Parts: sequence; C-alpha cells; structure tokens
Amino acid sequence: MSPQPVTALPRPRLQALLLRRDYRLRLLCAPAGYGKSALLRDCFEQPAAQRPKVVLNMAGGDWSLRRFAVTLAALLGLAPVEAAETALLQHLQNLDAPLNLVLDDYPEKPDADLDAWLDRLLCHCAAPVRLWVSCRQRPNWNLPRLFLEDQLLELGATALAFSREEFDSLASWLHSEPGTAEQAEIWRQTQGWCAGARLLLGMPQTGSQQAHLGDYLRRELLARLTLQERELLARLAYLPRFSLSLCAQLWDAPESHAAIQRLLHSGAFFHDVDADGHWQRLLPAVARALQGEVADSELQGLRLRACGALAAQGFIEDAIGLALDADQPEVAANYLDRLSPNWLLAADNLHSMRGWCKRLPDWLLHSTPGLIFLNTSALLINYNLDQAQGCLAQLGAFLPQPEASANRHLLAVWQALQGTLLGAQGHAEQAREYCQTALEYLGEDDWQVSYMCHSTLARLAMANGDPGLARQLLLGAVEQARRQECLASEVLINSERIAHMILTGELELAQALLQESLQLLREDGYRHRMQLGRLLVMQGKLQLQRGELGACEQSLNAALEQTREQIGPGQMHSLLGLSEVAAQRGDYALAFRHLQDAERRMQRLNVNEYGYRGVLHLQSLAILVQQRNWEQALPMARQLEDYLRGPTARLAALQSPSFLPRSQLLLAQAEQGVGRLVDAEKRLRTLHRECQRLNFHGLLRKTERLLERLAQSACQPPCAAGGEPLPSQSFNLLLGTPRAGALQAPKHSPLPGARRDDKALTLREVSVLELLAEGLSNQEISERLYISPNTVKTHTKHINHKLGVSRRTQAIVRARAIGVLA
Repeated sequence: MSPQPVTALPRPRLQALLLRRDYRLRLLCAPAGYGKSALLRDCFEQPAAQRPKVVLNMAGGDWSLRRFAVTLAALLGLAPVEAAETALLQHLQNLDAPLNLVLDDYPEKPDADLDAWLDRLLCHCAAPVRLWVSCRQRPNWNLPRLFLEDQLLELGATALAFSREEFDSLASWLHSEPGTAEQAEIWRQTQGWCAGARLLLGMPQTGSQQAHLGDYLRRELLARLTLQERELLARLAYLPRFSLSLCAQLWDAPESHAAIQRLLHSGAFFHDVDADGHWQRLLPAVARALQGEVADSELQGLRLRACGALAAQGFIEDAIGLALDADQPEVAANYLDRLSPNWLLAADNLHSMRGWCKRLPDWLLHSTPGLIFLNTSALLINYNLDQAQGCLAQLGAFLPQPEASANRHLLAVWQALQGTLLGAQGHAEQAREYCQTALEYLGEDDWQVSYMCHSTLARLAMANGDPGLARQLLLGAVEQARRQECLASEVLINSERIAHMILTGELELAQALLQESLQLLREDGYRHRMQLGRLLVMQGKLQLQRGELGACEQSLNAALEQTREQIGPGQMHSLLGLSEVAAQRGDYALAFRHLQDAERRMQRLNVNEYGYRGVLHLQSLAILVQQRNWEQALPMARQLEDYLRGPTARLAALQSPSFLPRSQLLLAQAEQGVGRLVDAEKRLRTLHRECQRLNFHGLLRKTERLLERLAQSACQPPCAAGGEPLPSQSFNLLLGTPRAGALQAPKHSPLPGARRDDKALTLREVSVLELLAEGLSNQEISERLYISPNTVKTHTKHINHKLGVSRRTQAIVRARAIGVLA
C-alpha cells in the first residue's frame, strides 16, 4: 500500500473543535501547508456539518467585489440581475435555512470593497450565513466584535500544526522508523508544519527532501513576494531572532523597513519568540531551505553585526550561535564566559551547551575559570564523569589567584565541583569533606554551586539512613532557589525531594509536591523541559505505585519526549519505567527491548558505564523474577551481587540509595524460587533490619510480605522455571509498588524472630563477614570491596561487638550458629 498523503491524516481533535458549536465565522489563518483546505473538506464530510454549503476556491488571487458577487450568485443559482452587491446581500438575509459559505484561500491583498461587504455580512446584518474561511493573512474585518459576541473561532498556525502524536502517525504511514535521530530533527525543524513534515519524512532514501521543500516554498511563498521582500527574507533566514528595531540597525533604508513590515503580515512562516510578539523568527525548516542565496562576504558581516546587536540586548545564546556561524570562536567563547552555571538548568540550555562545546576547541573551553566551571557543570549533569574530571583539572592553571579573597572563592567553587564529582564516583567521605568545606566559603551569588553541594550531601545522608538530614539539606537549597527567583532550580530540587519521599513511603506528600511543582511549570509555560521530564518520571512512579499502568505509560512516554534532545540519565529512567510497565503486563520481550534502547542511548551519549550498567542489570533481573524464570534469575542475581562487591557498591548507594536493598530482595526471591528457603529467609531478615535502619518503608513493607509468603510456602515445592508471570499487582521491583491504595508510610509490626536492636549486622558487615568466612585477609577484602584496610578493620570490630565475640574465627562460628551465614 502506498503512503497516505498528508491530507488523508485524520485530524479528529480539530474537526471536533470546529464542529463543537455554531459560529458566525470560523477562521483558519496560517501560512501555506498547514492543512487548512483539507480540514475544511473533512469537516463537511461529518454528519454534524450536513447543511447546505457553497464552496468558493479563491486561490489567493485578485478578487474584486464585482467578480466575487457574480461568482457567488452563480454558485447560488441566482439570475444575473441578482448578482448586484446589494441584491445579493438582501438574498442572503432572506434565506429560509442556514447556509455554510466556504471561502478557501482568501486573498492576502483583497479588494477593500470586498472586505467591507463581507464585514457587513458578518457584523451588520442578520443573514443566516456561516462563513468558513481559510487564509494566510488575517482579513480586515471586525474580528474583535465577533470575538466579544462569541461568534468567532480562529485557529492559527500553532493550533493547526501537527501534534507530536500526529507527526509520529504520519511517520509510520510513510514507513519511517519511529524514534530515530533523523525523525527527531525533522520534528524540531518543522514544529508541526504539515507540508514540511510530509516532504521531509516522505523520501529519506532519495536525499531530495530539501530540494522538494525548496521548490514548494518557491511556488507557495516566494512567488507571492516582491524582489526586495525575497532578498530580505533570504537574509532573515540566517538570524535566530529579529525585531523591527533590530532590522532597522541592520538595514537602515526606509524601503527595507516597509518591506519587512509587509513580510510580517504576509504569512511567511514567522513565529513569535516571546510572549508579547516583539521578537520573531522563521520556522527552522523554512529558514534552512531559504539559505544559500546570500554571498559569503555579505553573510559574514550580517552575522557579526547581528551578533553584537543581540548581545547588547542580552540575548547571549543567540550571539554565541551567530559568532560560531561566523567562524569567530574567540568571540563565542567570550560571550559564553558571561553565562553562569544557573543558566544551564533553564529551558533547553543544556542541549545548546553540548552543541557549542562540540564546535569550540578545548583550549578555548579551558581558557578562563568561568568556562571551566560552566563546562564541568554541564558534564556533571550529563554524567560524563571522566570528561568532567579532565576539565576540572585545568583549573590548576589559575591557582593561586593574586588576591586572597579571589583565591579562596575560586578554591571553594573547585571544592564544590570536586565534591560533586567524587560523590558521583562513589567516594562518599571525600565528597562530604569537599562539599562541607566549600559551603563554608561560598557566597550568596554562588547559590547554584551551593545547590550541587546540598544535593550531594543529601544523597550521602539518604545512603546512610538519615532522611531527616537529607530533607533539611534540600529544603535549604529550595529556600535559596526561591530567594533567587530561579524556578528551574526550585523544581529540580523538588524532584529530588519527591524521589526521597517515595523511598521513605511518604506518598501523599510526594503527590502533593509533585502537583505543586507541575503547576509552577505550567504557569511558566513549560519552558524548562529537563525539569518537566523529571517530574513526569516521578508522576509515573507514583501512578505505578497505584497500579495505574496506562496512566504511568503515558507519563513516562511524555517524559521521554521532554528529554529527547537532552543527554544524561533522564531518558534512561523513562525507559526503565516503561520496561517495568511492559513486564507487569506480561510483555517481557518489550520490557527487554526498552532496556536495550536505554543501553544504546547511554552509549551513544558517552555516559559513563557505571552510571547506567547497574540499574539496567537490576531491572533485567526484576523481569526474570516476574517471569519466574528462576533458572536464569539466580545466576544473574549472584552475578549482580558480585558486581556490587566492586567499586559500584559505593556508586550504587549514592546514585540510588535503595539499589543494594533491592538487589538483595531480588536475590532472596530467586533463592526462594529454586527452593533455597533457608538462604532466602536469612537474606530477608538481614534486609529487613537494613531497611529499618535506612528508613526505606516501601522496601521494608515488601520484605515483610515476602517473609510472610515464605512462611506460607515453606512446605510447597519451588515453581518451575518459565512459569506463569506474576499478576500486575505483584511487586514492582524497579519502582517500589505497594498494594493498591497504600498511600501512607506504613506502620510495621515486629516479625517473629526479627531483631530490632542496634546489634543487627548491616549488609556491608554481612559482606565482610562472608569474605572472612572464605579465609580472605583484610587486604584481600579491601581489594574485593574497594574499601581501605582500615575500614575492613572497623567493620570487623563492629561485627565482633555485635556478635559478642573477640576474634574473627569466633565471629564466623557464631554467625553460622544464628543463621547469618549459611
């Protein structure tokens, strides 16, 4: 079957809007290629629009009032004498039944008498005529009056553009592989422009999309413009934004000013960049197609003049792009040095920063402390830790500073970034020391750097089982962000607070904070996509807690869309959630495909392997457990346990404080599945004590339920490998699902035999004890667990104290006697 044309794409949302109620005027006003004519035609094929209609295709041409009246009279079957303008108006007033009058492609420069006649028909007579008008430029009618009388429905380019779902449907019809980088770029370029999307998606194998798009624009846009207008439009195609005042600086001739004003009213694919419509830009796909008509020598001067003018008005990002396009990297770096780390968190700035860094040489990115701070911060957010470490090392060239205060400040910012980096690498004690020291010397202007310290210290507190301290640290960071009126930072910190609330079982509080944060972004126009993506992931987690799989899938897909152009772990968390949704529905093949997609994206974005490998392994194991595929689950659980005895143990605890307990929970389930009930019970009881210590109420509740089930199934044979999947309300091992409706932090009753005193061994102490039982020395244990020999000695002392013994051999015997060791 051949691909369907763009006009065949169903637009039910727009049809419903146009047919929802009766209006005197329905006005579809947008540039060429937004499906206006097709939408009108489709509306009249619906039962709700079955009333007499007259369709007049005006084709954007020259229409006098006389020509219009004669043509309309003929379509109505009137005699020539009735074609006089006054007689025709009288005839329409005397109609017995309502009439739909469709004026398709109304002229951009209509006859003044024709405009006046139609305005009289709409606003000054009681004719039962309903106008349906498509046009490229708003007609000179009394539209405000119609709007005040609630008789006007106007749809512009934004409303008529494809939604992302419609764009994806078109891509599927055209046999385009969904979710590709090329498809994402086409969406960015067209922003829902129907004809542009159809042309660019339609022939990827021929490489002629741009040629077809250029030909379309020559016929539908340039042919309607004067020579001067075409020349100015070709130059505006190179500007990231423009205004009438900026154009006056670039082209000071009066005729140029008049030509630009005509362009702005010509339906030439201009979009507002700001809320008040002062700044405009061309649709990216149109701008790209129109480029190439300006000589290089003129273009270089144009870019540099625009660069300086935009920078003077505070548009530093646009100035940087123009400087790079003009092959002036030093100028671009100078402007980039004016930006602060706060800037990175807003809008899509992180994506912009990544693009600029690819175009700037390393020596420029390391040429000032400010550039080093900015680049290191971006790399840390994106989890490119090795690159961040190399970039931060360049700061040594600027130390010491000549003044003591400047030197102290520079050192404090370095300590903050170094502490954040160490925390991401799993070096908890060093990270704590660096961040706490940095906070003593950072000033109020460094609040964004301070936030990085607070965030790192909060993760350390959660990993140590101190949610109260973590909450206090994040609340302090939120207060700083609010005092600085930085919404992007406030919402980002809130997303961390929500994650902690979910972990500690404060689900109602998490839901309330989530709604508050989403409302803040909504009121701000959803400018901050990274923050919105994170909140949508949190929303998906809470929905999954309640067993709302459909709503969760919708939230996670929306989160994936928001993070499509970003790098770092945002996409991974969306795909992990989608994998869990698929697994709970029993579609294990899809669940594993989501994990493969996450791995591919992380590798393509050069995210450090230890930033994603462990969580992907954990979710793979969760899927096998849900399948009850014990034959594969138990070896994989053992491999994961060995993996967590390496440097990733510290990393896992800091990146996701619940990682280690969840891995133990899965291992216990796998042991239970193969019939090793004693091992499973020992592991669950140790895990129960650890969850109590860490205040992980959700995991504690699941551990208790597993122990209850273990007691019930102690006399039953193990399930066969590859058995039936668990029901959808079973344990969600990725996101921590309790029973449906459990929205409060649970109150836990003691389990039989459960120890609640301070002599319970931690998971790390059990790991040390297991290696002691294998006969390893302190040095060998330190190498296996990637901790210092002194730390091993400390753990050994704690183990001896808790078990009431004085030597390691006695500890091993005692641990086996009480069931801690097998």
